[in-house]
Amino acid sequence: MIAKEQLEKIGLPEQQADIYLSLLKNGPQFIQEISKSTGIKRTTLYLIIERMLEKNLINIEIKEKRKKYYIKNPKTLLSQIREQYYLLDALMPQLEDIFEQKSAASKIRFYDTIAGMKETFKELVALNDTKEELLTIEGDIRSSFKLGYDFWKDLLAEKKRLGIQSRTIIPSNEKNEFVIHDHNIQMRTSTMLNDFKIMLYLFSNKVIIIIPADNLCIVIENVKIKKSLSALFEIIWKRSKGYIEN
Repeated sequence: MIAKEQLEKIGLPEQQADIYLSLLKNGPQFIQEISKSTGIKRTTLYLIIERMLEKNLINIEIKEKRKKYYIKNPKTLLSQIREQYYLLDALMPQLEDIFEQKSAASKIRFYDTIAGMKETFKELVALNDTKEELLTIEGDIRSSFKLGYDFWKDLLAEKKRLGIQSRTIIPSNEKNEFVIHDHNIQMRTSTMLNDFKIMLYLFSNKVIIIIPADNLCIVIENVKIKKSLSALFEIIWKRSKGYIEN
């Protein structure tokens, strides 16, 4: 029998591994049966199962108006690992470039306050002199709403006034109420980004990385890094689906 430790080694958190093995061993189960076999409280179980559904590890069938959970084909695990490797392999040259770059032409700035985060977002518009298309990957949109409705309203109004176009990829599990709709934005979604908790912006010679939950912003001015991450963006864009309002 496959060991829980083996599943943890390939990236499943401990409790997800417990649930996966329970469904693998016992077949489709109701929530109370999973709770009994794993020892995980039902209140916690619902949250974990939701994450596993997002990752396409398990599925639901309805039995007498009750939800029964079962695992998908185990090849799904292999497919996910390959997907993660594919993305990491594509990203590796850029990570190494950031790690090793010592060029005087490169500039890196850090901010760790809400005020700094606001200034960083404003740069997306204010410093885009050439009105170059803005490429963005936006995870954890919910946390960025801490900046306030008026802030986003004014920023998007300025972006529209300047005629800056953008293409955005968001996680496929992002809630519709946290998605800002803008006629200058082409939007797609990707399941590969369901655990993506940063916001990535590419324009001019700049790369801006924002972790809204932590108020952390990193601004990198480096043409090579920007071009390389833009190439990675195009790969994900081609593998993403069009955004459909819920």
